[in-house]
Amino acid sequence: MLIEYSVENFRSISEKTTLSMLTSKEIKKKHNLIKIKGIPGITKLLKSSVIYGANASGKTNQIRALDLIKFIVLMSKNLNKGDKLPYFPFMLSSGYDEEPTYFEIDFISGKKEYKYSFSYNADEIISEELSYFKNKNEIRVYCRKRDQIEVSVDEDELRGLFKHTGDNVLFLSKANNEYKPFGEVFEWFNVSLQYIGQTAAIRDDLIIDYMNKSKENKKRVLNILKNADFDIEDVSGEKIKMDRSEIPDFILNIIEKETNKPLKDEEFSKTELKSIHRRDDGSEFISEFEEFESAGTIVFFKMLGVFLDALEGHQRILVMDEFDTRLHPDLIMYLLRIFHDEEYNKANSQLIVTTHNTRILSQDFFRREQIWFTEKNKEKRNTELYSLFDYEDRVDRSVEKAYLSGRYGGLPDIFYGSI
Repeated sequence: MLIEYSVENFRSISEKTTLSMLTSKEIKKKHNLIKIKGIPGITKLLKSSVIYGANASGKTNQIRALDLIKFIVLMSKNLNKGDKLPYFPFMLSSGYDEEPTYFEIDFISGKKEYKYSFSYNADEIISEELSYFKNKNEIRVYCRKRDQIEVSVDEDELRGLFKHTGDNVLFLSKANNEYKPFGEVFEWFNVSLQYIGQTAAIRDDLIIDYMNKSKENKKRVLNILKNADFDIEDVSGEKIKMDRSEIPDFILNIIEKETNKPLKDEEFSKTELKSIHRRDDGSEFISEFEEFESAGTIVFFKMLGVFLDALEGHQRILVMDEFDTRLHPDLIMYLLRIFHDEEYNKANSQLIVTTHNTRILSQDFFRREQIWFTEKNKEKRNTELYSLFDYEDRVDRSVEKAYLSGRYGGLPDIFYGSI
């Protein structure tokens, strides 16, 4: 589970911002909380956080940082000497392009709380540190400063592994396979942390795999579609293997560049989805799902695969940009209520999303510390991040009305002058 993370000198973010999943002492809306056992000092965490803000205020950059953290942790081990790291400093003030980007993330993996941080520029890892907590005491595993490392456990083994770590490679990334205790940390980034990005780009593999796993799963999907008022009688899906020669070279190049590894022949497949509707005479009409169904129906259906995997499978931290795109506000609330229901969210997964949809705020569904805002500082033009809990003392105020009136900021400053 995610506890909190910080970002500094990344795209529109110049000064350090921190998004936290820690809870306040408020007792209302307990359905939005996850009970934590065995972690000293932390008894509850938030199931979700939602970020509002004007276009170009930095909402996407705040969550995109998590995707970049994951990418560097997983992939920097594949970099050769001289390869550049993905470095995107704040560029609207001079000097930041000479400063490192800094990430820090606090999370729970297995039965331990970990804190991991690193700073870097295009050419090298400047600092890197990994700690875990035991009885509220922070125990540092290692602290790296460029090509120097201080080690607190298994010193000979870790120093030996560090000798083979390049200047542009994270030690966690390089030594993960060789040093077993790193496995739990690496798995959290590799498996638990899931950045979705734009919902329209979600692949349908997850929902197909989920439906085909059991009859109960298929029934659950159809029940959700029925409850959400989609006029769909049945859905079928399968993955069909493809030959490498069927894939255009430019697509292969893009995929291999993004994954930073050559693709194997068995990795190629395409999906085939069909939906079934019932005509007024009782007969069935079978169609290609993406040709017949609306854009909103397609997005909702694909999102089901992501949500159901997080609710019933491995614990996930789902990070989604503008997850409400093409969906009616009532459908958004339906998904949110399912995600926050203890009966369904058995894995204690978490959700972080950006949105412009203020209808969600009118539902009195979220706690104050779950609602975040990004705003562009008018002088520095950088992103500022703050929560409603830090801004608003009253719990009885209409959050939607107050936000739209400009009370909390996070709105575009539009001038309706001559054009």
